[in-house]
Amino acid sequence: MDIEEQQVAVITGAASGIGLALVEVCAARKIRFVAADISLPRLESLSHDLLQRDIDHQIMVCDVSDPSQVKALADLAYSHYGRVNLLFNNAGIMINGLSWECGVAQWQTVMNVNFMGAVFGIHEFVPRMLAQASPAHIVNTSSLAGLLSSPMMGPYSASKHALVSLSETLLYDLQSQGADIGVSVLCPAQVASNIMDLIDADDNVLHKAGQLNDFLRDGIRDGMQPCDVAELVFDAIERGAFWIFTHPDFKSAYISKAQSMVNERNPCFEQVICD
Repeated sequence: MDIEEQQVAVITGAASGIGLALVEVCAARKIRFVAADISLPRLESLSHDLLQRDIDHQIMVCDVSDPSQVKALADLAYSHYGRVNLLFNNAGIMINGLSWECGVAQWQTVMNVNFMGAVFGIHEFVPRMLAQASPAHIVNTSSLAGLLSSPMMGPYSASKHALVSLSETLLYDLQSQGADIGVSVLCPAQVASNIMDLIDADDNVLHKAGQLNDFLRDGIRDGMQPCDVAELVFDAIERGAFWIFTHPDFKSAYISKAQSMVNERNPCFEQVICD
């Protein structure tokens, strides 16, 4: 899709990490946007900065796990701008630990934000996109964990795997209708962000995941800068690319997994650790 000035974007998880970087690219390209996030203080700080730069935007506190709030987000975007050309279902959280020790509430929280948040976004925005007289594109932020499974990451990996499948299905559905709406799925590896904040702040996080959390925290600290990820995303939209990878060196692991499936080899914990 050609990205032009004065188009309209909606970005969830917009006040930090990849979401904030997407905001900055929109601002630089003179794309109008609605920035949604669960944190009012971060949104207010972001909006203050954008107003100082005379950037056309709206902000809204939105918990994407609540369908009524996602509907309100769509209502705001369409009432104020009349269309949405770019939808970034980007909000996400991470909770990890042994699959049987993560509480049911923890599983539900991760699935509701990482997966159902995108479902609600699709439900509210796609019908309106189909009715508008301009092209659109949807980007769902999944993860490397949406393609490769790892120990201690059951809730996160399951939600991100589901999001990859949803994205593929959405693409097929739109293609079958001849819709002028593209779809991409972003599968980043280590990216500098605050996704570990919930884990760090939660005294109930399982101590058995401590070593994994330290590994993840180190990887995130030294990870790709969100601004570089955002540029990859906009390049993919313009090329009409479905898959967006931040670290191509993981492609060998994707190939290995596919070959393992075709050859009916059992998954192996030692192989995950070695790879």
